[in-house]
Amino acid sequence: MLVSDIVRRNAIFFPDNDAVVVPGDRTVSWAQLDERTDQLARGFGELGLGKGDRVAAYALNRAEYLEFFFACAKSGVIGAALNARLAPSELRAYLDYVEPGAILVDVDLNEQADSFLPDVSSIEHVIGVGADHGRATDYEQLVQAQDAAEPDVTVYDTDPYQLGATSGTTGVPKAAVLTHRNAIAAMLNWLAEIPSQEGGTNLQNIPLFFNPGGPAGLHPVLMKGGRSVIFPAFDPGNFLRAIGEYGVTHSILVPTMVGMVLHHPEAEQHDVSTLRAVMLGGSPLPQEYLRRGREVLGDVFYPLYGMAESYSCGTILRPENQFTEGTEAQLRRLSSAGKPNVLMEVRVVGDDGKDVPRDNTTGGEVWLRGDTVSPEYFRMPEETAISREGDWFKSGDVAVVDDEGFMTIVDRMKDVIITGGINVFSREVEEVLHEHPAVAQVAVIGIPSDKWGEAIHAVVVLAPGAEATEEELQTFAAERLADYKKPRSVEIRSELPVGGTGKILKKELRAPYWEGQERQV
Repeated sequence: MLVSDIVRRNAIFFPDNDAVVVPGDRTVSWAQLDERTDQLARGFGELGLGKGDRVAAYALNRAEYLEFFFACAKSGVIGAALNARLAPSELRAYLDYVEPGAILVDVDLNEQADSFLPDVSSIEHVIGVGADHGRATDYEQLVQAQDAAEPDVTVYDTDPYQLGATSGTTGVPKAAVLTHRNAIAAMLNWLAEIPSQEGGTNLQNIPLFFNPGGPAGLHPVLMKGGRSVIFPAFDPGNFLRAIGEYGVTHSILVPTMVGMVLHHPEAEQHDVSTLRAVMLGGSPLPQEYLRRGREVLGDVFYPLYGMAESYSCGTILRPENQFTEGTEAQLRRLSSAGKPNVLMEVRVVGDDGKDVPRDNTTGGEVWLRGDTVSPEYFRMPEETAISREGDWFKSGDVAVVDDEGFMTIVDRMKDVIITGGINVFSREVEEVLHEHPAVAQVAVIGIPSDKWGEAIHAVVVLAPGAEATEEELQTFAAERLADYKKPRSVEIRSELPVGGTGKILKKELRAPYWEGQERQV
């Protein structure tokens, strides 16, 4: 099966069902979406883009994004969705790397685009999206000028479909080559894990270039004739109101979004009874968020662990394993990443190349294998080789495993803090600080220390209206952690730096402390 088969099948069996709803703007049926994506696919050909060529998209969330994804799937042109929150220099570097021949530019990002596009030599066509964009090529005119017939191109399930940009938390993103097989396998994984009825409604919150839901931004609800309700940007109050207004059944959030919803004054004032499943990805969800989230939205959470290279698949913490009351082991699992998806194999491997003991203490690197795993990084044979051990993908994440196989992500390998020669996983310290009622967000990093090599430093954002001193938070953590794990310093800020995927950028927090020095991790 190909990604393009989703829109083809739905146009046959659900032609008049809504496929895309943009509140206040437009509604597109599956029959219309099938026709428009045929036209856009042919439009790519008119611009000289053939199978294997790249076309980039630089846009906020909008209906054209789904048309872009399906048109790529039909034409064999490889999509490269850009993280709209990257700096111009980062976007320029990424585009120089993937070399697209054309780019779609959202009118709302025109000014930003003009700061880097003139320096990208591969781009021959800039396609303006939205009214009054001023570009030479207009998206809607390009679509309407084409016949509504399938492009004459043969596409195989092993062909690249999208380039999934890695989160870029340590530098310019790499591009994971994602095939049709990767995408369909991912959606089958999710269909096997989450309740998905015919004609469901997905509320699109995360940026459509982001990974949960796929770098293609396609939710499995769409495979059964469902629809996507798309807002340009996430707003917690809007999220709560939209559930009842549109009968939302499914959504995807990252932990920072969950925190915003839970701290919103309207958190318990809306009808959320239609909600069936909220996938949680991007980074580990604090236990307190999951406990509180179940009170507000119901037993609908599906925390998952995955990444661009695995099309967001890896492990999942199923609702039946989410205990807020019970034994110590049951409660502990609330912070775990669960067990492997039904179509995934997962190992946690120590420095000796063997699986770590299931003692929930010994850390190792997470390795993944399955049909969702990208075959390679685009034009990076050395990076591809370093990330592989046979047909296993080495994630760079550190985890522990308990006696029943529940895996808990404790850190990125590059974020492990070595203090006094002992490894400390930042996740453990962060979980403790999240227990304080005044804490909304926290990031723990290692900073230089003459005595310890690295000292543990916590950066905290307080919940709206809450009060706490840095000394109070430091004491709170010290009372609950072993001496070598306690923060030696705490800093309160108004916000934390986050990337386009919602991940906290610890590299930016560390940078001022390590300027001119080399971290040994």
